[in-house]
Amino acid sequence: MRERGAVRVVPKSAITVVIDNQGLPVAYGVVANISEQGACVWTNGRFQVGETVSLRLSFARELQPYEASGRVVWGDKTPGEDALRYGLAWEEAAPPDRERLQHLIDGAR
Repeated sequence: MRERGAVRVVPKSAITVVIDNQGLPVAYGVVANISEQGACVWTNGRFQVGETVSLRLSFARELQPYEASGRVVWGDKTPGEDALRYGLAWEEAAPPDRERLQHLIDGAR
């Protein structure tokens, strides 16, 4: 089994997400777990592995959403559920953005 490069955090409070995929209708979801390298998201959207999507993550008690780009690295559907679960890997971001993300993740513990 492959070792993970970062510790995943299951947030104590909901982290909601709006996902935009190149002009298609926006999708909505919640973060199942998150790390400095990516996130697992439950959503009503439909995406293909390899696609790059834009995300607006809303953390509890934060006025400004965190905006990021991510690449879909895997997806699956749980039987009996309408929502799909996707694994997203963050695209490169400037150091101040990475620092803010790490601060938000630390606060979600």
